[in-house]
Amino acid sequence: MAAQSNNGKNQEVENVYTRSSEQGHRIPGQATILVVDDEKAMRDSCCRALTYDGYRAETAEDGDSGLQKIREVKPDLVLVDLKMPGMSGMELLEKIGDIDPNIVSVVITGYATVESTVEATKRNAYDVLAKPFTPKQLRDVVKRGLAQLIDRKKVAAQLIDGKAVAKRVKEEVKKEIVKLKEKHKSFPLLLAVQVGENPASAAYLKSQRKGCEEVGIDYQVQQLPQEVSEEELIQFIKEKNQDGKTTGIILQMPLPQQIDAEKVQEAIDPLKDVEGVNPQNMGLLMYGWPGLAPCTALAVMELIKSTGTCIKGKQVTLVGHSSLVGKPLALLLLSSPFDSATTTVCHIATRDLTAHTRRAEILIVAVGKPGLIKGDMIKEGAIVIDVGINRVEGKIVGDVVFEEAKEKASLITPVPGGVGPVTTAMLLKNTIEAWKMQLNPDVRWSKKWKLT
Repeated sequence: MAAQSNNGKNQEVENVYTRSSEQGHRIPGQATILVVDDEKAMRDSCCRALTYDGYRAETAEDGDSGLQKIREVKPDLVLVDLKMPGMSGMELLEKIGDIDPNIVSVVITGYATVESTVEATKRNAYDVLAKPFTPKQLRDVVKRGLAQLIDRKKVAAQLIDGKAVAKRVKEEVKKEIVKLKEKHKSFPLLLAVQVGENPASAAYLKSQRKGCEEVGIDYQVQQLPQEVSEEELIQFIKEKNQDGKTTGIILQMPLPQQIDAEKVQEAIDPLKDVEGVNPQNMGLLMYGWPGLAPCTALAVMELIKSTGTCIKGKQVTLVGHSSLVGKPLALLLLSSPFDSATTTVCHIATRDLTAHTRRAEILIVAVGKPGLIKGDMIKEGAIVIDVGINRVEGKIVGDVVFEEAKEKASLITPVPGGVGPVTTAMLLKNTIEAWKMQLNPDVRWSKKWKLT
């Protein structure tokens, strides 16, 4: 029932899971095989054969201890006996899939039937190896299984699901809001200020309102006339700064030509600046203090964090140095004196961009130029975060050529569905952070950024 192996795939397995020395020392890239069988002789013989071939062999004598071992050692492949005291092999197969669907399970049994084989396959078993079997048969099925593991990881680990990350952040925010409402007998209010009518911003307003409703934040839109003066708009902002009911203020873009956006953003109270664009909040990033940072920059950090990757010492190349994404993101990546990334910032004046991007273990692109980063510009196995949003022939695309990049990257954000949803979620999170700082000013200085 197993798929036929091929020389190319076997060579790839040999490259990834390099054989260790005869002493059996574990080396980087060595695969871990767990043998779950109630017969000690079977466990021992499998271990000898697997260790000789350079694998790290672990054992468990029943389903319960096997389950515990899976959680502890995170094996690449599990050999499962069907008939064991207590938890059966069939039950264990199902629980393995719940823990990590990428783990390859191979059934080893002296009671193989058509029915049991079909049932094991339904429970995510890759193959069935009938007892007794030779070391060569064991070696072959393990090699095929590890080749299958490579394929599974290429598929399953390809996309960083921004929608799933955003959902998790919103759930966390919602729980925190419930506790704060109960404790303080008040509620947060996000105010969106729009000058004139702009159809392009309607989608953003709708998304903001929906997000606020999902987590329990009150949301209001204040629309001012198109002809409003800069002074009048700033005065309105100052009035809302003094309004105790207003938790956060977000200024919708674009603004009419008579208004300097930076002046208006400077007028927003730093404690209500949920977009993190006030100069004071930007300045706090230099110190790594918990102000309110730009939402897109925070979204990128949250996406990296969601992969389980520690940025400490990682080679990170950031393409783009805008005030809202590139510059604050560079500061976030450098925010810890001990756990910061090794960060390179590239921009329009950078010479030989490819030389920088090919070194990156994490590549972040935030330029707004479709197709800027092609597959041959990406390091094998890199994490790619595409912040760009561009409309090309009626389609939304990023700055990275996705179809080429996904062949090189280990993890990549799609466009749409990557950074965008998380940016909206971070706006909600910033609103709650603003609310907490307004309820208790000491919160602002209580801790450093913890981004790894």
